Amino acid sequence: MKNIIKLTFTAVALLSLSTACSDGYIDDISQVAAGEDKAAPIITINSPTGNVTIPFTDVTTDFKFDFKVSDDIEIAKIDLLVDGVVQKSYSSFLDYRIYSDIYTKNLGLGNHTFTVNAKDLTGKTSTKTVTFNIDNKYNALYDGEKFYLPFFTGNVFTDLLSGTNPTIVGSPKTVAGGKSGAAYQGATDSYLTFPLNGLYSSNGMSFTFWYKVNAVPDRAGIITINDNSDNTDENRNGGLRLFREGSATSQTIKMNVGTGDGESWNDGGNVAVNGNWVHVGVTVSPTESKIYFNGVLQKTATYTSFDFSSSSTITIGSGAPSFTYWSHLSDLSLIDELRIYDKALDAAEISATMQ
Repeated sequence: MKNIIKLTFTAVALLSLSTACSDGYIDDISQVAAGEDKAAPIITINSPTGNVTIPFTDVTTDFKFDFKVSDDIEIAKIDLLVDGVVQKSYSSFLDYRIYSDIYTKNLGLGNHTFTVNAKDLTGKTSTKTVTFNIDNKYNALYDGEKFYLPFFTGNVFTDLLSGTNPTIVGSPKTVAGGKSGAAYQGATDSYLTFPLNGLYSSNGMSFTFWYKVNAVPDRAGIITINDNSDNTDENRNGGLRLFREGSATSQTIKMNVGTGDGESWNDGGNVAVNGNWVHVGVTVSPTESKIYFNGVLQKTATYTSFDFSSSSTITIGSGAPSFTYWSHLSDLSLIDELRIYDKALDAAEISATMQ
């Protein structure tokens, strides 16, 4: 009896479905012709869209090429070329009218081309090429930043903002164990000099850097802006002298700024000789100079103006060439992450550079 009921129910259901289809509730399935292939494939390149900047410490990058190809009837083949060389070909497609993919290739610095060639079943072809450049140039992180010297392994002393290399005197070097990677290691009768032009303005100048003091010798120049055109006398009416002096356990970092018709002394603060890194911030405005340690203001000195008009160079790691008297010679300490700004940073900006 149960089987008869089930069979009757199934027959009724099938009859109802047939009636519904005939009444237009569900369309009959019918084949649609592909139509005429009228257009060549359409190529879209989503990446790259222009020049590419990678971290300044890198010389290669795994670059992702993002593309899409579509056709009105059917795609037959796609070829990818980088710098004119075929990298990959596609001839099998799940969706034969639209195909997209991301292809990755390791590329070096310089100019490159990415090309997509596409062909449909009737032989119509399309090509699209994008030209782009990969650069690792450093971009300034802070307002007013004009100079950045991170000190790379292998005695690389290049300012990353200008691409300028220094004049190297003696045998300074870079060593492992810096605050961020390698660091500058001073040596006897050794230092770096860069052109001063473009590193300060009428609004002032600032330096920030990480410093691990070496108390041998007991005094040294750290950063010097030469104070006259020929550097032949003890003229401190121009330029700037950031230096240290003290004992085997404590060093005082001080600064002298030329004011045109005189000089201004900033007595700074004391740094313990304990093997720790200290963040040093120095600002020179039209009316005052300040010295910060680890973001904390140590001392302010006031004056009527500063004068770098006869100065042409900035020295890193020594009092040379114009402040070697009083034994402010080369500094054997470690210096890292040196930045120079063409303005007087405020306390918040000094603290931000510590990050």
